[in-house]
Amino acid sequence: MEVTAETVYMYDTIVIGGGPGGYVCAIRAAQLGGNVCLIEKNGLGGTCTQRGCIPTKYLHSLGDTMKRAARAKKNGLNIQIELNYKLLKSRMEATVSRLASGIKLLLENNGVDLLKGEAHIVSANKVAVNDIIIETKNIVIATGSYPICLRGYEFGENILSTTSILELEDLPKSITIIGGGYSGCEFASILNALGCKVSLIEAEDHLMPFQIQEIGNAIEKYMTLDGVNVMTKSRVEKIIDNAAFVNGGEKLVAEKILICIGRRPNINPNELNNIGLKFDQQQGISVDEKMRTNIHNVYAIGDVTGMYELAHVASKQGEVAAENIMRIKDNDNDDEDYNNNKIDYRSLPVCVFTHPEVAFVGDLNGRSGEFPLAASAKANCLGDTRGFIKVFEKEGRLAGTYIVAPHAGEIIGEAALAIRMKLSLKDIFNTIHAHPTLPESFAEAVRDINSEAIHLPTTTKDRIRKSIPP
Repeated sequence: MEVTAETVYMYDTIVIGGGPGGYVCAIRAAQLGGNVCLIEKNGLGGTCTQRGCIPTKYLHSLGDTMKRAARAKKNGLNIQIELNYKLLKSRMEATVSRLASGIKLLLENNGVDLLKGEAHIVSANKVAVNDIIIETKNIVIATGSYPICLRGYEFGENILSTTSILELEDLPKSITIIGGGYSGCEFASILNALGCKVSLIEAEDHLMPFQIQEIGNAIEKYMTLDGVNVMTKSRVEKIIDNAAFVNGGEKLVAEKILICIGRRPNINPNELNNIGLKFDQQQGISVDEKMRTNIHNVYAIGDVTGMYELAHVASKQGEVAAENIMRIKDNDNDDEDYNNNKIDYRSLPVCVFTHPEVAFVGDLNGRSGEFPLAASAKANCLGDTRGFIKVFEKEGRLAGTYIVAPHAGEIIGEAALAIRMKLSLKDIFNTIHAHPTLPESFAEAVRDINSEAIHLPTTTKDRIRKSIPP
C-alpha cells in the first residue's frame, strides 16, 4: 500500500533508499513476516536501475550488436547500420521505467509500504518524511552514493558525470574520459562501439588499477585495437572549456569530458552525528559482517558503507540485514545465535562490461591454468575469439578466476559457485559441460592447471614446469 501524509505506523523496519540494496532488504524482511516501510526520493531501483547498471548495459548490448554486424561482413552478411540516438535513448528510458515499475509491483505484492520523499533520521527509532514522523524498531540506511568531480571543477555542460552523460539528447562525436576504473573502462568501450571517438586517461600505470595488472593490460590491448586512445601514467593538469591538458601540456580536445574518478557515500553528517552513528564522509558508514552499525538497531547497506560499489553486493547485504533484523538463523553457521547471518565476500564476482567483457572472482594468485578463446568452438562460431579464461588453484581447489571474453559476466557464476562450495579441480572438469558453449573453456582452463587440457596443445616443457609447485 502507499503511505500518505495522514498515516502514522510503528514498523519493524524502515528502509531508507529503494536501490538494489534497499528494495531487496525491504522485500526480504517482509517475506520473513516484518511490517516494512520503504522510503525512496528519486526513483525505485536507485542508481543501478535509473542511472547506472541498466541504462549502461542497454547501451552495451546495442554496441555489441553494432560490433557483431561489422564482423558479419567477413561472412558475407552486409548490414548497413544507422544509429538513431534519440530513439535509442527513448527505448533505454522505457526499459528503465519498465524495470522500476516491476520493482514497485514486487514491493506491493510483498506488502511493503512505499513512501516517496526524502527521509531524515530523527533518532534511532524515528524517521521524518513529508512532514510526518514514523516510528520503527529498526532502520536500514541504503542511500547509495554520488559521483565526484575533479578538485576545482564542477559538473556542467562540458564536464559530465556518469549520471549526466546518460541525459544527453545526442551522442557526442568525441569524448575524453578521465579515470580508467570500472566505469571509465565501460563508458570508453561502450561509446567507442557506438561510434564515438574516445580518449581514456588513467593516472596509474594500468587500467583498473585496483586489480592485477594482467587484467588492465588485457583491457587496454583490446581497447587500443578497437581505436580507443588509451593513456596510462597520465594526469590531467587542467581543463579549459572542452580541452583537457595532460602530461605537461598535451592538449586533448573533445565535444565532452566525462569524469569517472569515483563516488562518495550519500550521507547526512548532521543526522548521523545527532544519533551517535560512526561514519567517515569519504569511506562511508562503518558496519560489521551482519551489516550492523555501532547502534544496535540501525543497519547500513550498499554504497553508503563504502565497501563495494556493486549492485549485487548491495542486494546480498540487504538480505543479510533483513535476516538479522528478523532473527533468522543462517543454516551455514553452527552458532545458535539466531541473529548471526554474515556477509561473505570471498566468492564475490565482479563484471566489467567492456568489449570483450571482463569478470573475476576470488584469489588471483597461485598455480594457474589458461584457455584461449581462439581454441573455443563456440567462440569461433560467434566470430569473436578475443580473450581467454585464467584460473588459479590452492591445495587442489579452485581459488580464483578471471575471464576476458564475450559473455564473461554469464560464465563467472560457475566459478563463483565453485569457490564458495570449495570444489576440487576434478569436481569442476568431471562435470559434463554442454558443447558447443563458452563455459567449456572454463573447464578446460581448470584442466590446464595440471597440463591436462584436452583441446589445448601442451609441450613437454610446460608439463614439467606445471608439475613443480610454486
